[in-house]
Amino acid sequence: MNSYLKIKQTFLKSVIAFILIACFQAKAQKSQFNIVGSWESIDYWKSKGKAGFTKDGYVSITINGEEIDGKNFIIHGGPNNGQKGELKYKIDIDKTPIEIDFIALKDNQEKGRLLGIIVPVNDSKFLMLINMNGKRPDSIDHDETMTLTKIE
Repeated sequence: MNSYLKIKQTFLKSVIAFILIACFQAKAQKSQFNIVGSWESIDYWKSKGKAGFTKDGYVSITINGEEIDGKNFIIHGGPNNGQKGELKYKIDIDKTPIEIDFIALKDNQEKGRLLGIIVPVNDSKFLMLINMNGKRPDSIDHDETMTLTKIE
C-alpha cells in the first residue's frame, strides 16, 4: 500500500509539472511576438504597402504610395486639414488573438481609433485584420485580412 501511494504521488507531481511547463512554454511562445520593425504588407486585393512600428508606440504606413509618418503627419481633409497629427498603436499580446489599436491623435488628444487583431504566422510574418466600424474582429477569417512580412 505504501509503494502504491508513492507511485500515485510521483504520478501526480509529474502531471502537475507537465501542466506547468506547458503553460509557461505557451506563455513564452506567445510573448515572443515582436511587432517593432519594418514590414511589407499585402492585402486581399494584392495591393502592397509598408508599415513601421517603433518601440515608443508610433506607426508609420504607406498605402497606395502615400506615406503617413506616425510621429509627424499632416492631416488631409476635414476640420483639421493641414494640421499636424500623430498615429500610434497599442498592442495586447496577452489576448488571443492578439489585439491591436491604431490611435489618431491631435494635440495629445485621441481623435479616433481603429480596432484590429493579429495572428502571428512565424517570427517574420503575421496576419492582421482591422475593422473600420468601431468593433474589434473576432477572427482572422475575413476577405480583408492583410499579410505583413518583416523587411528589417
